[in-house]
Amino acid sequence: MGAVQLGGWFKQWSDPAFMVYGLAVMAPLLVVPALARRSSGIAWHRSYWLRFNLWIWIFVYFGSYVGSHYFFDVLGMRYRFPTTWNLDAALVGSDKGEVPFFLYPVTQAYFVTYHTLMVVLLRRLRTGLRPGRATTALAVVALSYAVAWAETFFMANELISDTFEYLDLPRMLRYGSLFYASYFVVSLPMVYRLDEDETEPQWPLGRVAVESLAAGMLVFFLLDAWAMIIGPL
Repeated sequence: MGAVQLGGWFKQWSDPAFMVYGLAVMAPLLVVPALARRSSGIAWHRSYWLRFNLWIWIFVYFGSYVGSHYFFDVLGMRYRFPTTWNLDAALVGSDKGEVPFFLYPVTQAYFVTYHTLMVVLLRRLRTGLRPGRATTALAVVALSYAVAWAETFFMANELISDTFEYLDLPRMLRYGSLFYASYFVVSLPMVYRLDEDETEPQWPLGRVAVESLAAGMLVFFLLDAWAMIIGPL
């Protein structure tokens, strides 16, 4: 992603090139663990990596298809990629912004990375310090805000301002990151539970899908509450 930004290559791409790029960014999430599991003796449909990717993919689909319009209307996010292969909700949001389809697999790569890191850190906290519920909740909020702020800071830069920007970056970093953190405040404690308790049966694919859909609906409520109570930045 950094090489593409620094090189400015995507400014000359067409829709097929964008999709190839997006799929290439996402591919290691599936190819590497699929190859690694061959000696594990675990059936592919019971593998943690597959179920974790499914959970994140459904959540990413919600965030891209529906949630992006809240970013357009509330946070002043703007996409200007030269794409015609776009996919987003028709009846959510008042802005005319469109979501390029190649960003779905790209976001999958980002969100798998974020949630893997956050799950590991939260597990270390819970097993090392054994905090109470209040401290754990504060840790979830802190991790969520940190990830939201960091992505905004590193992605919204001058190198790609002609294709992606926030209309008011300082306010987005300060307050919009809290809005964005709503995603992770919900998703982190929910996906953390996936196979975390070794005394419980492994989640089947159906439960993984239902849990992720529930997380998306909870985030939907939070985003809409923000839009009604606080309004645009």
